[in-house]
Amino acid sequence: MVVQKGGLANPPSEKGRVYLFAGLTPDGDDMARSGMFSLTQYIRAAGVRADVYNPAEWQKAADNFLALPRHSGTQVAVAGYSMGGNAATQFAERLRAAGVPIQTLLAFEAYRPTPVPCNVRRAIDMYGSDGLFALSSRLRPGKSFAGRLETVDWSKLHKGGRHDHLGVSKEPAALDYVKHALINGSQVRPQAPSPGEAACLAHP
Repeated sequence: MVVQKGGLANPPSEKGRVYLFAGLTPDGDDMARSGMFSLTQYIRAAGVRADVYNPAEWQKAADNFLALPRHSGTQVAVAGYSMGGNAATQFAERLRAAGVPIQTLLAFEAYRPTPVPCNVRRAIDMYGSDGLFALSSRLRPGKSFAGRLETVDWSKLHKGGRHDHLGVSKEPAALDYVKHALINGSQVRPQAPSPGEAACLAHP
């Protein structure tokens, strides 16, 4: 399910597309109360197209992108929170098989993400060392991955307070970091191609 009701209208896709995956989402929930939905609003306000999906619908999200007439020339960024972190890495792998690079993949307190595929230029693993409890797993580079893999401790991004795995999804400082990691001004943040990317994309 893509949240389209309410909130800001989605801008055109000329400046790239951001795909977001929420955490565990009950059937029928429109995700409008989730931190990932709030993030779509921040990104749309900057002029970049952004959609949030249920984590179970990562393949639908990828197929929707690949069905676009000019998808090969569109810059893509993806982020996932909790179970959405696993969805984000699988989404990236689906685009790898179609020969599409990912500018930035960000896993936010990711629950059991798959290895980062070689079409990802920059991967960011956000985790909290100072939370009340954590359910996240560390990102691992996949076979032939040659991009940048960074770790960010979200619990160091704000002053005071302690946030658990659930509460951090709406932590303003953490969401602000995610936004700026994915976009630069009014476009998806571009990243330099990683070594071996051409070979990676040429062999689905």
